[in-house]
Parts: sequence; structure tokens; C-alpha cells
Amino acid sequence: MSTVITQAPDRTLRCHSSETPSPGEGEVLVKILASPVNQLDLLVLAGKYPVQPKHKHNGESIVGYDGVGEVIACGAGVTNLTPGDNVIPSQFGVGTWRSQAAVKATMLQKISTPKAAEFACLLRMAVGPGYFLVEEIRNLKPGEFIIQNAGTSAVAQYVTQFANRRGVGVIHVIRDRPDAEVEAVKQALLSLGAAEVFTETEIVDKVANLKSSKRITLALDSVYGASGSTILAALADEGTFVHMGFLGGVNGKLQLGPQDLFGRRLTLRGFRGSAHMAARTPEEQGRLLDFWVDLFNKDELKLPALGLSFVDWRTGDGGQAVFDAVKRAQEAKLGQRKQVLILK
Repeated sequence: MSTVITQAPDRTLRCHSSETPSPGEGEVLVKILASPVNQLDLLVLAGKYPVQPKHKHNGESIVGYDGVGEVIACGAGVTNLTPGDNVIPSQFGVGTWRSQAAVKATMLQKISTPKAAEFACLLRMAVGPGYFLVEEIRNLKPGEFIIQNAGTSAVAQYVTQFANRRGVGVIHVIRDRPDAEVEAVKQALLSLGAAEVFTETEIVDKVANLKSSKRITLALDSVYGASGSTILAALADEGTFVHMGFLGGVNGKLQLGPQDLFGRRLTLRGFRGSAHMAARTPEEQGRLLDFWVDLFNKDELKLPALGLSFVDWRTGDGGQAVFDAVKRAQEAKLGQRKQVLILK
């Protein structure tokens, strides 16, 4: 039997059981191993993302846009995949919140086998953005620094890991929280390789000292508003400011003075990790994904030290584990971790 999570027209989530599908021509049957609940999934569930789910069950959309699976069987005409291969979606909308899926082979990307499935389901939405931000935004030099807010996010933690490989330091800015928790978060990030960690309150008084003691050439803003303005102020002349999201809300304002562009000659740009990946051929994408998996298998990349919560999804529970994980993600409480569904 196969378990499938769908979204009804009234936006409620439902769980269905059905016969295990058989792969048709050009399709493969995939056993889903792990699937995260990403911010992108929440946008899809809220009807705020333009790319809609590509598969339906009983007329309802099958949700879940990321994950990793194992090929169980191949339909006629499939030559690029074989049973036992590990695969991830090569495009949005595949529908990964299900135990098994028969999908077109062209919608999947083969990857090397990681030592932990959890890492593979972070490749496109966390590992990839972290890599592209370090390697493809500007020519970072050893001894320079990156400053980033949303410092406990999975992307931020991969930025630090990739930056350290280049001899680039990373300053993390995290949300204010109780003192005991602040210290625990700081120690986890420092152990991962962060150069310094400050809360949103602490960083305000540190900007002048940081500018005089470190050459910060890249600022990564996922929060916007006051937090984004603070890390922009910390940039060295000719630095690059990258806007990545609105975790602090869309009504904030980024404080940008006339001297920032003319006098300091800052560069401001947006970022979409999917665009960096799409600029590569499928073969190039495969080699890059395998490179990241190889680094992980050799312990040169690690799972995020913070921010992940692994949720056992036993497919006979009527979908309750998924419903609860989505609810926690939607509540977005302080310290809330990314939910990663591990299928049992």
C-alpha cells in the first residue's frame, strides 16, 4: 500500500491510502526516504507560490516539493535510472509527501548515495544556496568576512561551512532569546565554524568595531527591515549586499543612504538559488550534487548543528505526523526547527 498526503480545495491536508502504483512508460517507482517541510511548502499550501503541484490523487494536489527517494522499479523506456539509485526532484511540484510515487524519470535527478538520507533532502534548498552564496556572488578572498542574519537557518550554516573552506570568516546574527538559550546557540554555531555570533540587539553596538577590525565584503539578509539595515551598515566599501527573504515581514524598510551607493559604492542584489542551479546543464547539476554528497560522506560537510527536527512518519498513523509537523512549521515560533519527515 501507498500513503499520500494531499491538499483539498479548502486547503486542509488529507491522508489517503491506495494501492502501490506501477510505473508506466518513461516512469519510475520511487520509495520516498525523507522529505523536509520547507518555507516553500508553506507558501504552496497558502496558495502563494506560482508553481503548482504536478500530481493529483482523487482530484486533490499531492504536496511536498523536496526530498530524497530510492528507485524501486523502472517502466519501459527508462535508461538513465536503475533500481537502487538515489534520486531527488529535479523540478518543483513532484509531490514528495507520500510513501511511494510513480513519476516521470525526467522529473528526477540521480545522486550518489549519501551516508544519511537527511542530508540528501537538504541539497537543493539548503546546501545548494549555501554553496552558491559563497562561490558565485562575488570573488571572496581568504581573510575576508561574510555577515548574515537568520544565523541559525540551515542555509546560514552551510554558508559558514563553504566559506571556511575558502578561508573566509562568517559572522552570524541570531534573534534575541533567553540568555541560557543564546549561549547554547552561540556555542553550537562557533563549533560549526562561525567566527563570531551576535544577537539582533548585540550587533547594533558592534557595527563600528566590526567595520574597523574586519573586512566584511558580503552581507546576506534574510530578515529585511532593521536587521538588514544593520548588516548593510557593517559592510566595507565596495561590499555586496544580498537580499534573500522577508522573515521580519514585508512592511519593514531597508535604510539605504545616498552615500551607500555613491560614496561606499555598495552593490545590492537579490538571490534565488534555483536560478543558479538552472543555469547548469543536467549533467553539470549531477556532478555538483555528487560533489556535495562526496564532501558529506567524507565528513567535510556536516548536517546543520541547529535548526533540524527529524520526525518519524509511520505511514500507518493517518498522516498525523505530517499534519503536526506542518502546524509547527506554520507557527514559526522562536527557535522552531525545520521539520524533516523520515519515512518509516
